[in-house]
Amino acid sequence: MDNFFDPTMAWGLYLISALIGCWCWRAMFFFMKRSGVIRDFLVMLGPVLLLTPTPLATGRSEFAPAFMVAAFSAINGETEITESALVWWLGGLVVGIVYVLVRMVVRLQTRKPAAAEDGEHAAA
Repeated sequence: MDNFFDPTMAWGLYLISALIGCWCWRAMFFFMKRSGVIRDFLVMLGPVLLLTPTPLATGRSEFAPAFMVAAFSAINGETEITESALVWWLGGLVVGIVYVLVRMVVRLQTRKPAAAEDGEHAAA
């Protein structure tokens, strides 16, 4: 029997939809200061939620978005799969937090020389 399900096409459509969702998620925080750490953290949560994949079951090679796997496995009472999805989610959250911290350090490093140069020009 033929199977019309193409996982590559499904993941492609999901990726496009998730990227649009991430753009909308970022736009929700328009009222916050652009260079704020809290805004960066909140903006990071959207992509972590939408783009973290997890295996459908232990030992399988098929992946799905972690929030869907966690929701449906929790409804079905499959605690092992729910825990696996949450572990993958936490891994994505750690990567996102590292990204926010690196972004904060880079932002601080670019501000310091600019402030030092302004002081040198004022003294001259």
